[in-house]
Amino acid sequence: MAVDELIPPHGGKLVQRLLSGAERDAVLHQARSLPSITLDEWELSDLELLADGALSPLEGFLREADYDAVVDRMQLADGTVWPLPITLSLTAGEADLWREGTDFALKTAEGQLAGVLHQPELYPYNPLVEAKLVYGTTEAGPPGVARLLSQGPYYVGGRVSVLDLPPHAEFSAYRLTPAQVRQEFSRRGWRQVVGFQTHGPVHRAHEYLLRCALEITDGLLIHPPVGPGHPGDLPASLRLECHEVLLKNYFPKEQVMLVVNPAWIRDAGPREAVFQAILRQNYGCSHFIIGRNQAGLGKFYGPWDARKTFQQFQTRLAATPLYFDNAFFCKSCQGMGTVKTCSHPSSERISLSTAALQESVRQGRTPPPEFTRPEVAEILNRSGQQVPA
Repeated sequence: MAVDELIPPHGGKLVQRLLSGAERDAVLHQARSLPSITLDEWELSDLELLADGALSPLEGFLREADYDAVVDRMQLADGTVWPLPITLSLTAGEADLWREGTDFALKTAEGQLAGVLHQPELYPYNPLVEAKLVYGTTEAGPPGVARLLSQGPYYVGGRVSVLDLPPHAEFSAYRLTPAQVRQEFSRRGWRQVVGFQTHGPVHRAHEYLLRCALEITDGLLIHPPVGPGHPGDLPASLRLECHEVLLKNYFPKEQVMLVVNPAWIRDAGPREAVFQAILRQNYGCSHFIIGRNQAGLGKFYGPWDARKTFQQFQTRLAATPLYFDNAFFCKSCQGMGTVKTCSHPSSERISLSTAALQESVRQGRTPPPEFTRPEVAEILNRSGQQVPA
């Protein structure tokens, strides 16, 4: 099957900003004489996604017109659906370096050249307005809000040219670009592919959703995020180990791919659910699982908010959502189900969640097999870490 038979990327084509050959050499030479901005680890994560096309159709960090449209209406200035601001913030001191018509070199915290920001546009923004409209709150509870409120008072937008992808010592076997993933889907003959993302280890409710989705598609992409994390997160290496043992022992390997996602979790609730779907589409997924509290965080979002928001934009997105109710283990059925498939009373149902796993590990108890597979439970207990809520 040809790659172009897969679902098209968001906006119609993969927009990859990673340079090579003579073009890279020319930009590298230019960058050495430019004023520079140092990117933090979250901005570097976004730069990597821009480089490999995961954020298609974006060509760089948002300019003011696009930023305003995204914050106000969840779309770019041209009307393309886009739910989250992809921005580069500056302190007042860094903003003083800006000169109209002068490009910026982009550097890592170690001083290495990462790329160039072309024709940068400087503009002020209101973090409280952005927090309220994007996250639905100005409380610093969601990590994305806390980070937003600590940023500098300016954004700078513009098209980027990326010199090199960031070096990663971990998970090299699982780091594939959207173009590489699409090529592998094509090689396997997959046309209908379901994408799945979770920030924690997979429990039995997740597993149930994955099996249901596989019944109606050709393949499954497990795509755990490994970008900058939050305090208290289970380390990405342990989360990946949980995925590995589950796939090795309980899923057909010819029907599943495990690829790490360089993105960072913003905990932006409904908007992030739409963002996740777009990102999966750019990797070649035609379907995307939306659970009861997709991308949710405690009290900040309602249990069905992600579904409601996604439905507002569904006709303008190419990926097909798969909506699932909460799955549970039924003692009478001796298996997994939802309210659509099980008639037994709530007293027979064991509710499953990452929070329940967290509590079990915190108390030093081995999660029962109704919660998660024994191999996963062993990893969690061995880790001595809390599973994130």
